[in-house]
Amino acid sequence: MDQDWEPEVTLVSRGLREWERLEQRPADRVALEIHRRYLERFIRPRDCVLDAGAGPGRFTIELGRLGARVTVGDISPRQLELNAAKVSAAGYESAVEERVVLDITDLRRFPDPFFDATVCYGGAISYVIERADEAVSELLRVAKPGGHLLLSVMSLIGSMRFVLPSILEEAARLGLDRVQRTYETGDLDAEQSGGQPMRLYRWETLRELLTRHPCQLVSASASNYLSLGHDEALERISEEYWRVVLDWEFEACAQSGAIDGGQHMLVAVRRR
Repeated sequence: MDQDWEPEVTLVSRGLREWERLEQRPADRVALEIHRRYLERFIRPRDCVLDAGAGPGRFTIELGRLGARVTVGDISPRQLELNAAKVSAAGYESAVEERVVLDITDLRRFPDPFFDATVCYGGAISYVIERADEAVSELLRVAKPGGHLLLSVMSLIGSMRFVLPSILEEAARLGLDRVQRTYETGDLDAEQSGGQPMRLYRWETLRELLTRHPCQLVSASASNYLSLGHDEALERISEEYWRVVLDWEFEACAQSGAIDGGQHMLVAVRRR
């Protein structure tokens, strides 16, 4: 995944924004909780785990909290520096076995099989676009048979549902044909995405991608569904209600009719 298109300082700024985003907006806090619960379900203490595309370390910390032994990988050396600072500040640096610069489409530095589980959260698969098959193949190759790959991708339908007014404004500015192509393919160019080209997925497209590889789908979910667009209401609820909403959300996101409806889709697959 080539990110030479933007300076490292921009990558670090993006990483910091992502870190802050997962704390500030209630809907994003919900998404963080859904991802965390997946980790709790599939990662066991002492598991050897690859955190690929780890960025500033939000999920590295969660893996450390679960007692995993974590290899942290990201394409950006500066992101790895930020990861080290955040993980150390949280008190989980001892969980990290090493940090390596890596491209999720080429994990040749690791033998197969090597890890008990591989994690690729935050949409890194969305950024490799046409090389998604290579990325999934590599993430599965380095996992042990019976081990899990947990990944999330950006959702086309859910994102459009959330930002439809902005999409209509974009259609007026860029032309309806251009926006229609995005609706049909999920592909955003650099101008549309505000930086790097990316691919947003429909559930059927993600499922087709996974079926081309030696794995079995174990679980799939939206990363948020009920909470999307309701930050103002969620900010006013008590801690007791917040826990109830999280339980509602976790159950609702796993419903077949909801998987396309969040800003990300999250899957767990088992390597055959």
